[in-house]
Amino acid sequence: MGEMSGRRCFARFPCTGTVEMLQNGSPCGWGKVNDLSRCGCNLESVHPLPVGTEVQLRLTIAGSLLEIGARVVGTTPQVGMAMYFTFVPPEQEDELAQILEEISAIGRSSAALQAEPPQPGNAPVQISQDARLLAKIAKRFDEKGVLTKEEFYDLLKNQK
Repeated sequence: MGEMSGRRCFARFPCTGTVEMLQNGSPCGWGKVNDLSRCGCNLESVHPLPVGTEVQLRLTIAGSLLEIGARVVGTTPQVGMAMYFTFVPPEQEDELAQILEEISAIGRSSAALQAEPPQPGNAPVQISQDARLLAKIAKRFDEKGVLTKEEFYDLLKNQK
């Protein structure tokens, strides 16, 4: 993949997915994937990493898990970051291409692919993309390491 030079090297397509970020095998962050291309993606994260940070991404999109080396190339505090893929394992290049083919067919006009289907018996919860709510949730995780369903609902109710 060619180095980015101020412009995206491929078109990005909207999608929905999750990401876990790792450095030296240890978790260093998490977030939501909201667009994807052959050479990068955009991640929503309350705690974006500094520009230039090298990480391993575990992307879950359309039911597929991709493990890709990446570098932070842009950040917006308490919102997210732009990632450039530095290494896509050869065995995952076809899977990435297939995911891109699927999400590009959906286009910008319809709902994007879901990272994970809702579990039977559980009603899906719509979460606001308000950065303050995400910051409160992240703070609770940082403080306790866990967030109960009741605490989550209290945070949602107190958002207004």
